[in-house]
Amino acid sequence: MKGNSLRLPFLMVALSASTQVFSAQGLLTEEDIFAEIDSVTGVTHLKQSLSQVPAAVTIIDRRTIEASTALNLVDLFRLVPGFQVYFIHGNKPGVTYHVPGGDYSRRLEVKVDGRSVYEPLLSSVEWNTIGVDIDDIEYIEVVRGSNTAADGSNAFIASFNIVTRSPLADAGTKFSVQHGNQGIKSRAISHSSQYDQLTTNFTLKASDSQGFEDFDGKDISDSADTFTVRYQGLWTPTVTDSINFQLGTGDTKTTIGPSDYKKRHWKNKYQHFNWKRIANEWSDVELVLYHNEIDFVDNDDSYDVATTLYLYGANEDGKSLHQLMGGDLVLPSEIQQVLANGSNQIIAQPTYAHFSDRWDAELRSNIYSIDDLRMSLAVGSRHDSFETELFLGGPGRISQVSNRLNANLEWTASDALTINLGNALEKIRNKDNTNSYRAAANYQLSKKHIFRLAGSHSYRDPTLLEVNQNSIYTYDNQGEKITLYTRVRSDNDIATEKQISREIGYLGLFDDKKLSLDIRIFDEELTNLIGERREPSVGPLKDIAKTVNIIDNIENMKLKGVEWQLQYRPTNQLLLSLNHSYLVAEGDSWYGYDKHDDAASENDHILDLDKTVPENMANLLVSYEMSGGLKFSGSYHYKEGYKPKPGAVSLPSHSRFDFKASKRWFSQSNWMELSLTAQNVGDDYQEHFSFNKFESLYVLGFKLGSN
Repeated sequence: MKGNSLRLPFLMVALSASTQVFSAQGLLTEEDIFAEIDSVTGVTHLKQSLSQVPAAVTIIDRRTIEASTALNLVDLFRLVPGFQVYFIHGNKPGVTYHVPGGDYSRRLEVKVDGRSVYEPLLSSVEWNTIGVDIDDIEYIEVVRGSNTAADGSNAFIASFNIVTRSPLADAGTKFSVQHGNQGIKSRAISHSSQYDQLTTNFTLKASDSQGFEDFDGKDISDSADTFTVRYQGLWTPTVTDSINFQLGTGDTKTTIGPSDYKKRHWKNKYQHFNWKRIANEWSDVELVLYHNEIDFVDNDDSYDVATTLYLYGANEDGKSLHQLMGGDLVLPSEIQQVLANGSNQIIAQPTYAHFSDRWDAELRSNIYSIDDLRMSLAVGSRHDSFETELFLGGPGRISQVSNRLNANLEWTASDALTINLGNALEKIRNKDNTNSYRAAANYQLSKKHIFRLAGSHSYRDPTLLEVNQNSIYTYDNQGEKITLYTRVRSDNDIATEKQISREIGYLGLFDDKKLSLDIRIFDEELTNLIGERREPSVGPLKDIAKTVNIIDNIENMKLKGVEWQLQYRPTNQLLLSLNHSYLVAEGDSWYGYDKHDDAASENDHILDLDKTVPENMANLLVSYEMSGGLKFSGSYHYKEGYKPKPGAVSLPSHSRFDFKASKRWFSQSNWMELSLTAQNVGDDYQEHFSFNKFESLYVLGFKLGSN
């Protein structure tokens, strides 16, 4: 692990609604900790009821989590309408909302107790390194739609806030173990204790998974194993102050894929500190500091000059193998000299090391009552940096400083009408600022029927990697660097992504809130989306490796549809959750074109984005708990066929049935639980790529804890 000794690590935290256990008078109560969740903070950073929020929100609470058939964190997101969960390979999950899913979740903000886990080097969320699993979670707030007005550029399409369980909620010691087919194993132990005003939790976890076993009878290797350590503390020195801090570290071995299945070894750590003071009954102030650091090493085959040239079609005589049928093509003189002087020189290393870190500080103040107005004001600053010879074409570190100012206002215009306005001003050093905003009006026809009309204008700045990538093969010819081939490079003129979104929402609450129906009708236009286009190669290998990948603004999309979720909880024993999304996507991806042309020409290669997201998806969860602690759950998932990327062959539609049975026993001081989860009980199906075959999965779980 690398670090900067001049920067003192922050004492840390993750402040979440589950650990903000102070009432207006600053006193702790059991009701504050264990009450049903009927409000959210992730949309505007103000505490709001679902009838007040300016966006569609799904809450996955603890009861739903325990009732679900999920075996990992991303499985839970199938319970959110419009969200697509998929796998790049057996142990590399992906999550996206409305837009096509790629290898990396680039436009989705994911926070753990308010700490962003977005990785600046890979411009995405690396789910295997988060260090939080199902048992750690109290609830998840999911904002469906852009939330840049509150969470900034990363929340371009949607945002999550994963709220972990407070140490106050898990007193004593807990042990759990899982074993299943496909090499699934996990072990975890945690202990919570209290010393005067300090409550702490310490957790150790290890997990292994073999992944997909084979493709057409050929063994593949996409396994993963993870070890994490996590410490969380809650200190209440006064009745008006709460201090939350978290420290964590992890070691993960996984795979780059799906084409070559090379190994990647991650090491990460984080620190998170949150101090909140309730100034009086109508305002509070909050300071959030965190630091994320990650190292990873890619293990690849080493290539010398001759081998590399052969891979790109050149034989040892300097002739193109690809063109021998139509006549020999003699390589340029530079390459012939390379072969003559040292064809065994290593130019692609067996390992590449990468390092990145993020420092973030934010000061926020919430004002809850000024003549029917409530406001959240925040100012923050972030420093991102990384080192990676593979992606930058040589050693060295690049960094970026960004500052932000957020303001969200809620105005109760009348008993029936609530107006929300939000704005985020972000400024990256030496770049133009972006100004994202949102406006919404919520009208209560009655306490049972709430309608929402909302619109937003959002921007996403290109990330450090998107602006600076330059992946090249070079040869050292007696001190002179010769670039043999450029794999990927960034265009010199990458612009900011832009989204204009409009929506109509409805929330219906029936039978004393036991039954709820949430509907979102949306129209979204996304322009200047960043992807990879192809351009003719330059340099010595231009006639062999004919194209180079260019990171650039190449895609535009229009999205229209409707999504809804229904939840029914008539008793503490029965839970039913049903959702469906219908999405029509159209657009284009300029896969290959002349950058200097203002208009399309016959030589351009433009791909259609239609059918690159499933048009229909549906999920159903039913759970019933019998007397004596016996619980049965069943779920159904449907995904219509789609193209995993532009120009690809469509995958077939598939349905999947999952089941879970669990039984819990209690003694005077301890409890024990035994569970069996079966996923995809039925035929195999293809997952995102044709070579990813999802088979039936059976996992036996055991938990033991003290009361």
